[in-house]
Amino acid sequence: MGHKALTSKSEFDAALATAGKFVLIFAYSGEIPPGAEQAATDHATTTDAYSVDIDAYPAAKEYFGVTEPPTVILYKDGKELKKVPGMTKDKSAEIMDMLK
Repeated sequence: MGHKALTSKSEFDAALATAGKFVLIFAYSGEIPPGAEQAATDHATTTDAYSVDIDAYPAAKEYFGVTEPPTVILYKDGKELKKVPGMTKDKSAEIMDMLK
């Protein structure tokens, strides 16, 4: 299973309220980052993955504190563990290691 698109503040809140699993947010502009779907699938047992297009839903930019898309944000039990602005394949390794 891949990521679920977030389209409203209530969906943002519900995603972050997930307990017992990692929550991975892909905040992007225009197109979902390459590899996001695969990352979501690879870690589906430990992680709920979501995506949000900050162009289509500009409130998400402020809500998640996105300064440089694509940004990947990792949460657990409602707490932010790691945020990686300007995500690249090289930068993704640290977050992917945290999901194991």
